[in-house]
Amino acid sequence: MLDSRSDIPGAVGSALMVVIGAAAIWASRDYSDLGAVFPRTVGALLVVLGIVYIVLVVLGRTRRGEAVDGSSIRRALVAVVMLAWGFALGPLGFLSSGVAAMAALLMIAHHDRWTLRTALGYGLSIAAVIGLLYTLFKHVLQVPLP
Repeated sequence: MLDSRSDIPGAVGSALMVVIGAAAIWASRDYSDLGAVFPRTVGALLVVLGIVYIVLVVLGRTRRGEAVDGSSIRRALVAVVMLAWGFALGPLGFLSSGVAAMAALLMIAHHDRWTLRTALGYGLSIAAVIGLLYTLFKHVLQVPLP
């Protein structure tokens, strides 16, 4: 079953996702029926897919991935920005915190030299993505946004 090449770190991460998904489902019990749809759906996906991956590890159907080149600092900064975005949602609101977080993520992810064209392209993409997400959540899914 499990051998030295099994993806044990992946199974541990999947177990963590199962716990987070279950916590999201549990936390949504006090929400309105409409407000609980999104966290329950995402929580259920985390639980189901986490369990599926753990089963695949136990059955020996996965292998540990090779180390990936790249900057660990950039990876850590992405996590920091996403965490900060989550805490900024309440006080700053969806639009301003979303724009700030997406701009920070694009700056972290950009490896090449900055040009005016790149900056304008990123600015337009931020406006389009945040605008579409706002419209989707606020008007289509009717999710109350901060």
